[in-house]
Amino acid sequence: MRCRHLVPVLLLSIGLIGGCAGSPPLPSAPEFVSAAADSLVSLRSVRFTLGVNGVVTGLPVRGLDGEISLEGGAVGNADLQDDFERMKVKYRLSGSEITLSGPGGERVISASAPYTPQAMLGAEGGLRRLLTGATELKGERWERVQDTDSFRIGAKVPAAVIGGIVPEIRSDVFVKLWISKDEPRRLMRVWVQVPPTRPEDFAVMLELALTGHDAVVVGGGR
Repeated sequence: MRCRHLVPVLLLSIGLIGGCAGSPPLPSAPEFVSAAADSLVSLRSVRFTLGVNGVVTGLPVRGLDGEISLEGGAVGNADLQDDFERMKVKYRLSGSEITLSGPGGERVISASAPYTPQAMLGAEGGLRRLLTGATELKGERWERVQDTDSFRIGAKVPAAVIGGIVPEIRSDVFVKLWISKDEPRRLMRVWVQVPPTRPEDFAVMLELALTGHDAVVVGGGR
């Protein structure tokens, strides 16, 4: 008798673990990623926030925020870390030069080619190459990101792809992509997990949030 009574409980438990029977199925992850990649072809400007939790050898960045435009360059704030000190500065990228303004005054450095607006935006930019190069796409769930209903997708990005975007990363990485539910599909957030290079190290997490798609005038205020 007791065994008979356990059957409904067991079936209910399996149903809860597998999700509500009446919940709609998740959409196609490849279709969402492809649509977001198409939107990036014409993206000319965007507001962004980048956070780095950990250390990627050769990449002295703990955090960046600002506005980037194919026409206007980039402007914002940077949290930098080298072997000896950590400093927070304002930056402005114009052409091939970056002007840094901080406690020690101003200095001008050359812009590294992989980190110019032309390398990140547009049809051949790094953001689009990240999406088109992602593999093992798997839809996970709906989430609210930047006040936008978004589809969260897990994926893997091969070393050859991510290394062409961030040269300091030389291994396959796991990513989460958040793409807007409403059309046109917009890439809203990217989370990247970089595996440790040595057993005693920890994985490094990078998170990029994007807002103001094509609504940004660089230097025009926030």
